[in-house]
Amino acid sequence: MSSEEVEGYYEKVRSESRETIASVLPRIILDVSAAILIWLFGRLVFVPIAEGIYFLGYPLPQLLNFILIVALAVIVFRMIFDVRRLIEGLAGFAACEIGAPYDVSPEEVEHYRTALRGVFDIIVVSLIYMLFVDFLSRIHVALSGVALLAIVVWAIYKIWRVVQAVSEEIRRYTTAWAKKALSKP
Repeated sequence: MSSEEVEGYYEKVRSESRETIASVLPRIILDVSAAILIWLFGRLVFVPIAEGIYFLGYPLPQLLNFILIVALAVIVFRMIFDVRRLIEGLAGFAACEIGAPYDVSPEEVEHYRTALRGVFDIIVVSLIYMLFVDFLSRIHVALSGVALLAIVVWAIYKIWRVVQAVSEEIRRYTTAWAKKALSKP
């Protein structure tokens, strides 16, 4: 690719990334605000008030935790597509900002985008887990443990994919560094 084509590619990715971020960020902020308010009221108001109360023979705190989990899940699933688009936009923008000053190829930018998406995915899933863990534990401790195990296995897989995405760049940089370091007297 010529330098003009590469610069055009950077500008296209930056522009698309900015548009994506601007379109989905307000919706995500509203959904996150709603989730936080539901979490706060559920955790600090409704569940403590329900302690020791039974509804048709079932402990009311466990029922409330289930209802809160369902409400949070609806909001999170609604928001997940926007978060995915935001991550895509942030990864594209960051990859261009990281790569452009060093004249990296569009292929390398795609490797960086893949790596950044993987890291962002792990962060988002970890935050979502932290949102649900207390409610899951109040229903049954094993639920939060099983969810955490699944997230850890998934995160290890994602980390492996992140490393694979940038492995060519790592090889190239370490080879260049080794040649430079070994060539000095």
